[in-house]
Amino acid sequence: CAAGAVGVAQACIDACVKYCNEREQFGQLIGKFQMNQEIIADMIVGTEAARLLTHRCAVQKDQGRRNTLETSMAKYFATENGVKAADQAIKLYGAYGISGEYPVERYYREAKIYQIVEGAANIQKTIIGMDALGYRRANG
Repeated sequence: CAAGAVGVAQACIDACVKYCNEREQFGQLIGKFQMNQEIIADMIVGTEAARLLTHRCAVQKDQGRRNTLETSMAKYFATENGVKAADQAIKLYGAYGISGEYPVERYYREAKIYQIVEGAANIQKTIIGMDALGYRRANG
């Protein structure tokens, strides 16, 4: 789920960059507006952080290490970021963001699916919180 959510977030970034370099308002590309630059920057930073958390889990799994805690963190963060990226993409696209004409409305639906399946956010936060408080160690 974490890797899928990273993929959806990256697709949102790619779609927004393309759209910002094609769509014009007030005689200039919308990518020239600071607000849109900030939206894309936030999407990129969140997605890279999610990608790194997910990669860390894959490396640990390849090494045969137990990584329940790290997997919960990656799943929680990546799926929340995926939904946030899709939401921001819809806002950037405006009314076009909810039409079937552009892919971002589908990305939002996909991001929500990743957020729900294989343990919703509240389950992941419970695992993380219980481990932090010492009530139940996620990795052993």
